[in-house]
Amino acid sequence: MKKNFLSPFFTPIFFLVTWGIILAIVFTFFPEKRFEITVDGSIIDISTYCGYAILLCGMLYFFKDFKENQRLNWFIFFLLSVCALLREAGIQHHLSSTDTTPFKSRFFLNPNNPLSEKILYGLVLIVFFSMIVYLVVKYAKHLIVSFFKLNTITWSTAVLCCCLVFSKIIDRFPANYRHTHNIPLSRSAIDTCSFLEESSEIFIPIIAFIILWQNHFLIKRN
Repeated sequence: MKKNFLSPFFTPIFFLVTWGIILAIVFTFFPEKRFEITVDGSIIDISTYCGYAILLCGMLYFFKDFKENQRLNWFIFFLLSVCALLREAGIQHHLSSTDTTPFKSRFFLNPNNPLSEKILYGLVLIVFFSMIVYLVVKYAKHLIVSFFKLNTITWSTAVLCCCLVFSKIIDRFPANYRHTHNIPLSRSAIDTCSFLEESSEIFIPIIAFIILWQNHFLIKRN
């Protein structure tokens, strides 16, 4: 069992099979409810929060797997996990006193928004992207090389990145379509996009936890 879990193909297969089952069940038996099960308090919403609870507990549990010279990495991973949880909770919509969210370019370009908020949330964005750049610079070369060597952690990380990118693309698709074609998508298409986004986001904390777990076993084995 552990051998299969540590296979580089475990996470891709787990994601595709599990997400495929979710899609098949909803589109087959509950096609008209695909939007209802994505709203706040729905089963998908609750499942996502449970995933983040498991991830954060896992970060604390596997803390000892990070050696002393890796503690900064652990802190960044933990902080990014908290940021992802807060974003999922929609905290960005409650931060600005004058706008819908302070994390878009229009917020900083709008003269009606307070300068103090622009400075504060500008610093938050600088810290956030600094952490991302740090991780990219430190691990990008290793991830590219080890991907072709069938490294387990690298393949799991690739699945995680695909989930993040896909959820962002599908989230913006209705608005981009309307902007490009000057007509909105149908209500049915928008509901489908919402369901695809929310259902894929369930796996972001789960896959991150799987990476921690796989890393723990690999450390013990080595």
